[in-house]
Amino acid sequence: MSHVDPDSIALIALGESALPEDLDHVRNCVACQGEVDELTAIANAARSISPADRPVSPPAQVWDRIEAELGLDAPVTEVAVEPKSRGAHRGMFALAASVGVLVGGLGTYIAVSTDSSDSRATIVAQASLDPLRDVTEPAQASVQQINGDQVLSVQASGLPATDGFYEVWLLAPDAVSMISVGMLDASEGGQFPLPAGIDLAAFPIVDISLEHFDGIAAHSADSVLRGKLEI
Repeated sequence: MSHVDPDSIALIALGESALPEDLDHVRNCVACQGEVDELTAIANAARSISPADRPVSPPAQVWDRIEAELGLDAPVTEVAVEPKSRGAHRGMFALAASVGVLVGGLGTYIAVSTDSSDSRATIVAQASLDPLRDVTEPAQASVQQINGDQVLSVQASGLPATDGFYEVWLLAPDAVSMISVGMLDASEGGQFPLPAGIDLAAFPIVDISLEHFDGIAAHSADSVLRGKLEI
């Protein structure tokens, strides 16, 4: 029995588009479903990392001690990690980007800076997200143009605890066509780089849904917050 390839497994775990036959296989295959659930949990945990968890440069005295231990004449300098081949498959590349770690098989580190204090950041759209159920506080969303890229920022609080996760979507006005942009930290909100060339006029509705670790990439139809971007 053949199974879904790892790239497609990664795409399904991230909530990206996948072939219908791959989705059907995962729903009926314990092994593939287990892989999807495991990768989804990893991506969800990585996206919940706060700024305080990010690595920082070591203090100067650390390099001084290294120099002393090695007996070096020249000062030790930090080594930049260069990306390797760009030929990695799309699914695993996307998983590396969402987790934000260095993946041995890819050797590629993805870092996206979405600092709203950047002087080159310009707000191009805003929305108030109204509660639909089980949420008492409204939320806010905005799209910023940062260094030529569009970034969706969601500020939400008061989301109830869940054994699943919250996912951010951009919906067409008919609420049938939609794009998943990432998992939301229920306590802090989040920032999500949008696909290049996306037409916000075609996908103006920001939707927050409650999802479960079931390996199903489609929208659960269980929305908790929703609002339309004013462009």
